Amino acid sequence: MKFAEIAVASAIAMAAIPVCAEIQMRGVVEGYYGRPWGTEGRLSLLEFMGKEKMNVFIYGPKDDPYHHSKWREPYPESEMADFRKLLSCAKKNGVDFYWAIHLGGGFKKGSEEDYSALFRKLGLMYDAGFRSFAVFFDDFGGADAAFHAEICNRIVKEFFPKHSGCSPLIMCPNVYWGTGNPYQKTLGEKLDMSVRIMWTGGWICSDIREEDVKKITADFRRPPFIWWNWPVNDYCRSKVLLGRTYGLDHAGFSGFVSNPMENCEANKIALHGIAAWCRDPGKFDSVKNWEESFALLYPDPKIAKAMRIFAEHNSDQGPNGHGYRREESVAAAPLCARAREEYTAGGKLSPKTAAELKSLFRKVGKASRTLLKELPKDKGLGWELQGWFEAEEYQMAQGLKAIELMEAKDPKARSKAVAALKKIRAKAAVAVEAHREKFAAATFDGDKGHIRVPEASTTELKPVVMMILEGELRKMYSAKTGADFDAADGFAAFAPKSCGKTLQTNRDGKYAGIVRVLENIRIAPDESFGLSVPAKWETDYFHAKLGSGEPAKHGIIELSKDGKTWTKLDSDIDGEQMQKRLPVEAGWRHARYRNTSGEPVDVKVNLFKFDVRGVQDSIDSLLEEL
Repeated sequence: MKFAEIAVASAIAMAAIPVCAEIQMRGVVEGYYGRPWGTEGRLSLLEFMGKEKMNVFIYGPKDDPYHHSKWREPYPESEMADFRKLLSCAKKNGVDFYWAIHLGGGFKKGSEEDYSALFRKLGLMYDAGFRSFAVFFDDFGGADAAFHAEICNRIVKEFFPKHSGCSPLIMCPNVYWGTGNPYQKTLGEKLDMSVRIMWTGGWICSDIREEDVKKITADFRRPPFIWWNWPVNDYCRSKVLLGRTYGLDHAGFSGFVSNPMENCEANKIALHGIAAWCRDPGKFDSVKNWEESFALLYPDPKIAKAMRIFAEHNSDQGPNGHGYRREESVAAAPLCARAREEYTAGGKLSPKTAAELKSLFRKVGKASRTLLKELPKDKGLGWELQGWFEAEEYQMAQGLKAIELMEAKDPKARSKAVAALKKIRAKAAVAVEAHREKFAAATFDGDKGHIRVPEASTTELKPVVMMILEGELRKMYSAKTGADFDAADGFAAFAPKSCGKTLQTNRDGKYAGIVRVLENIRIAPDESFGLSVPAKWETDYFHAKLGSGEPAKHGIIELSKDGKTWTKLDSDIDGEQMQKRLPVEAGWRHARYRNTSGEPVDVKVNLFKFDVRGVQDSIDSLLEEL
C-alpha cells in the first residue's frame, strides 16, 4: 500500500469509533463575531469547563488584532498579564488552552521574512506559557490549500522540534464546511498527519451527520476536528439560543468544540449539554440533560424555574442566511397553531383558545419579570440577557392587550386598551435604546454598528401576538376610516444564484439593510446582490461596506425605482466603503452591487443599507392612526 492509501484507511478506521466512546478533545472555540467575553468572562467559562470535564479551549476572538491583523506584533504587557491569568486558570481546571493565530491574507507566499515573523510570534507566546497552538485561515479570500498546508507543516517541522511539550497543531481551513471540495482534498493530501483539521459539518451551521463525516474523513485523510457553530448567534444577534443539544452523530472525530454566543453566561445551558454528549454520546439523553441543567446552573429555585420557562421560548435562530433552525416553544406549538387557524378563519379565537393563550402569556411574562427582579443587572447573566427579558415581558403584555381588544364589547374599552398598548410599546422602545447603548459601550468600535435589537420567542409566541394585535388594530382602523389599512411591504434582499446563499433583511431605526454576512460571497461576472425597501419608506442615503477595496474595483452600485430599470450610483469610495446621500424626491427603492468585471470577486457584506424615513412597522403605523 502507498502512504496515501494507508493514511486514508487509517483515517476511516479511526472514524469507526464505538458510539459509547468519549471524545478525547472536547471544549470551546472563541471564534464568534461580536462583543468579546473579556478576561473575566473567559475565567468564568474555564472554571465551568473544568466542572464539566471539558479539556480544550481555543482562543481566536475576531476583535483581537494581535491574533489577526497585527499578528506580527507582540501583545502589550497588560494583555500578556491577562493571558497568564487565563493559563493559570486553565491549568487548574484541566483545560488545554490553545492560542490561535489568524494569518488572513497578510502572509506572503514564499516570504521567509513572514515565516520568521510567524515563528517569532509563536515563540513569544510559547515563552509566555502557551504549549498549544492553532492556525486559522477562515473567512477571507484566497483558498490556497497547498500554501496553507505548507505553513502548518513548517510549524510542525521547524517550530515544534525547538519548543518541547507542544500539543498537536489545530488548523481551521479556508473551506471549513461541506465535502468534496478540491481545496479539502489537497489539504488532506499535503498536510502533516499530526495536524487536526477543523470542520463545521455539511454546511457552515448544521447538524453533524455520520454520512458527511465519512466523506470529509476521506477528503482530509483523517477524522475531522469539529467546530460546531451552535449555540453561536453572530448571524442572528437579535436572538439568544438556549435550547437543548441535539443533531449530533458520533462518527469519529479528532476533537469537538462548540463556537458559542457572545453572551458568555447564557452559553452554559448549551455547553452543559455538549459536555455531557462528548463524555458519553451513546448514553446522552438530550431532553433529560436540558431539563436538569437549570437546577444545576441556577441554585435559586425561583431563577431556575423562570429560566426554564424563558429558555423554552428562546431557542430558535429564526429565518437566517444559513438556514439552520432549532425547535422552540415545543409544548406551546399546538396551541399557537390552533390560535393561528382560528383567527385566520374567522378573525377571532374561541373562548378556550383565548383563555389558554392568556394563561401562557401571563406565565412567560411573569418568568421574565422574575428574572429581571432576581438577577443582578450589573453583571453575569442578568446583565447579558436584560434586553431579552424586557423584550419578552413587553411582548407578553402586548399579547394580553391584543386579546383584550378582541374581547372588548364597546369602543371605550378598546380605546383604553390602545392607550395601554402605546405605553407598553413606548417603554419597550426606551429599553431597546438602553440595550443598544449598554452593548455599544461594552464592545469594540468595529462591532458597534452590528448590535441588534433583542427579539424574544420569535418562532411561535411572537407571530401569534402580532397576528392578533395587527388584526384587531386593522378592524379598528377600518371602523374609523371606512378603508383597509395599506401595510408597508416589499422589504427583501436577494443573492446571486451561484453562491447558494439567502440574504436576510433587518430594519433598525432609520437603517434598513441586509443582515451582515460573516462569510465571503463570490460574485461572478455580471452577477449581483441587492436590497429592496417598501414604497412607504423614503430613502435619503445609501451605504455599503464590502470587506475590502476590491468590490469597488470590480463593480458598481446601481439604484432603481421599480426593480427593472437600473441607474449607476456615483458613490463616494473610501476603501471598502461605497456611499452617497440621496435626494428623497428621487424615490429610490432598490439597490444592488453588480460585478462589471470579467472575473469573480469576493465580497463580504459587512453593511448594505438605505437610510429610510417612514413607519417602523405596521403596528406603529396603525397606532399612530388610532
